Amino acid sequence: MPPNTTIFLLGLAVGTGLIVFGMLLGYWFGKKAAPPPVDHSQFLSFVRNLSLWTSEFAGDVSKYQIQLDSISRQARSKGEAPREEVLNMLSQIMSTNEHLQQRLDDTEQRLESQTVQISNYLTEARTDGLTGLLNRRAFDKSIDELLAAWTGKKQRFSLGLIDIDHFKQINDTYGHPVGDAVLIHVAQLIQNELSDSVCVARYGGEEFGLLMRASVEATSLALERLRERMSKMEVVHEDKRISVTLSAGASEILPDEKIGKLVRRTDEALYAAKLGGRNRVYLHDGVHCVLVTRGEAAGSVAAGSVAAGSVAADSVAETNGANANKTSELEIRVQNRLQRIVDEESRRKANFSNR
Repeated sequence: MPPNTTIFLLGLAVGTGLIVFGMLLGYWFGKKAAPPPVDHSQFLSFVRNLSLWTSEFAGDVSKYQIQLDSISRQARSKGEAPREEVLNMLSQIMSTNEHLQQRLDDTEQRLESQTVQISNYLTEARTDGLTGLLNRRAFDKSIDELLAAWTGKKQRFSLGLIDIDHFKQINDTYGHPVGDAVLIHVAQLIQNELSDSVCVARYGGEEFGLLMRASVEATSLALERLRERMSKMEVVHEDKRISVTLSAGASEILPDEKIGKLVRRTDEALYAAKLGGRNRVYLHDGVHCVLVTRGEAAGSVAAGSVAAGSVAADSVAETNGANANKTSELEIRVQNRLQRIVDEESRRKANFSNR
C-alpha cells in the first residue's frame, strides 16, 4: 500500500471519529436543551464529568495524531510505512472507536435522565399543586406574550377573573378539606367549560384567571355560561353537599394600555360583581362596569343596599307596563350608585399604592 494512501486513510478515520462525536453531542444538546434542573450541584457535577470526558477524548486524538506524524516521518524517510506500526495504529483506532461508542451510550443515558428531571421541574414550576391548573407565574408569562402580540400585530385578547363566593365561610363551616374539594371542583369545571382559552390558571387563593383571544363581550358571555353552570351544581365531599356560586369580571386590552391597567379594570369588574350581590358577571368597557348577568340570578342574592335595590327593581319589573319605566329608572340609579362605589374604591386603591 502506498505510504500516502495509508496516512490518508488513518487521518480520514480519526477525522470521521471526531465528526461523528461532534454531531452526536450537537444532536443531543440541540434536542434536549432546557433550563437547569432542580439539583444545581448535580447538574454542575454532570457538566464537569462531561468536560473531563471530552478532554480525555481530545487527549486520545492528540496522542494518535502524534503517532500518525511519527508514521508519516518514517514513511518519508524509509519510503514505506512499517507494516506493524500501521496495523497497531489501526487496532488502536478501532479500540478508541469502541471506547468512544461506550462513552456516547453512557452520555445518552445521562442526558435522558437529565431531560426527565428538567421536564418534572418545569411542570412543577408552572402548575398549581392542588388544582392542577397553571399557576400565577405561568399565567403572567402568558399575559406578557399576549401583550407582545397585541403590541406588534394588534391581536386582541381579554382577561377574566373568577372568584368563589363566600369561600372563607365554606372553610370556616365545613373545614379546609372541603374548601380544597371546592377549589378542585371549580378548577375542573373552569378547565372543561373554558377549554378554548389561551390560559386558565389559579390566580391566587380562591381566585382564578383566564386569557382569551376574543372580545370582552365574548369573554364575559363565556364567564356567564360558567357561572350559570356552577350555580346549578353542588360540590359533594364525603357526606356533605355544598352549593357554590361564582362572581366574575372581564375586560379587553385597549390601545396603548399596559398589563397593570388591564388587570385593574378587570378587578374593578369583579369588585362590581361582588358589590352587586355576587353570583354574577360584569365587564369593564373601558369606562364603566356593565352587568352581564340578567334575569333571576342578578337579583337572587341580597348583599346590602345595592343588592336590595336590584331586588326591588326586579320586583317592580314584574308589574304592568306602566311601572316598566320606573323599573328602568331604578335600575339605572342602582347601576350609577354601584359605579360610583367602584370608582371610589379604585381611586382609594390607586392612592394607597402611590404612597
